[in-house]
Amino acid sequence: MNTLRTQNLRRLRSVPILLLLLGVLTALAGPNASSQDTEPTAAEETEPAAESEAKTEVIATVGTTRLTRADLEQAVRRRSGGRPVPAEQQDRLQALAVGDLVEQALLRAEIERRQVEVTDGEINDQIAQLSTELTARQSSLDAFLAGAGLDHEGLREQVRFDIAVPKVILPMITEDVMRQVLAMHRYDFDGTRVRASHIILRPEASSGPNAITAVLARAERIRADILAEELTFAEAAERYSAGPSRHRGGDLGFLPRHGLLSEEFAAQVFKLTKGEVSKPFVTPLGVHVAKVTDVDPGTVAPETFRKPLEQLAFQKVLQAFVIHCRQQTPIELKPGIVAADPRAPGPRP
Repeated sequence: MNTLRTQNLRRLRSVPILLLLLGVLTALAGPNASSQDTEPTAAEETEPAAESEAKTEVIATVGTTRLTRADLEQAVRRRSGGRPVPAEQQDRLQALAVGDLVEQALLRAEIERRQVEVTDGEINDQIAQLSTELTARQSSLDAFLAGAGLDHEGLREQVRFDIAVPKVILPMITEDVMRQVLAMHRYDFDGTRVRASHIILRPEASSGPNAITAVLARAERIRADILAEELTFAEAAERYSAGPSRHRGGDLGFLPRHGLLSEEFAAQVFKLTKGEVSKPFVTPLGVHVAKVTDVDPGTVAPETFRKPLEQLAFQKVLQAFVIHCRQQTPIELKPGIVAADPRAPGPRP
């Protein structure tokens, strides 16, 4: 087992920092990653007192960690990559940024509690790797820092955090965990295809805000009739479906897990066993009821996709660990402050 953990650490220790530092600006520095101990700039020295006080306003507490308005402003900036955000997306962006701050505060507290050690050499190696990657992209470390809202000390603190997280998580990724993740996600990697049929119902444009609810209820009634064998799936598709596949009893043919279908549809269909009829589910195209009629098993060996499977296992174990930390830690948000789960699926700003 120690060999497994050592191999995993070598493979994965750089994943979080590279994802963070090479353009995925959804992870952001916690409150300790800013240059709190540096000398103030001229602009800060002349900053109006009211504005300075607003930035130190506490918007949330996570255990004993206070999160300030300044932390939130930096988090929002990094979530957006410094780009303007449409008004309709600003509330969700802020909620995701708060979620980022809460998650990092939880993890930082656990890193401190476990006394996880990160050496200067490890940090220097990661920053050197980052500089090399940026140079290859015809950019520079200073340009990256300016866009990300970090200084060099803040970068080192963020790198320290991103090296420490795998040291907490990787010992939890046992071979048993890997087997469970493989069982859940084999179809994502092994080339399996399923033959599926579906019934799609689309709400009327004039139906108002409750349109989807009404269509879901209608789809559930259709599914109940199919399960009660009052009509076959093909007959229901021909009678009720709004898609062209109704002329084929809803048959869509053999489908790969990726590349052909929307993720919302494929994720639901590939959960089904042969002969199973799904519960109604929603995609951007409408409300679906689906059935898998055949399975063409994939032939790609698990050893071939071991690395992406390990990365998926890392994300799943990390998410479960953060949930555990949330349950064990008092979290208080100021009224009007909302935190969204940054790892939950959904539209991104």
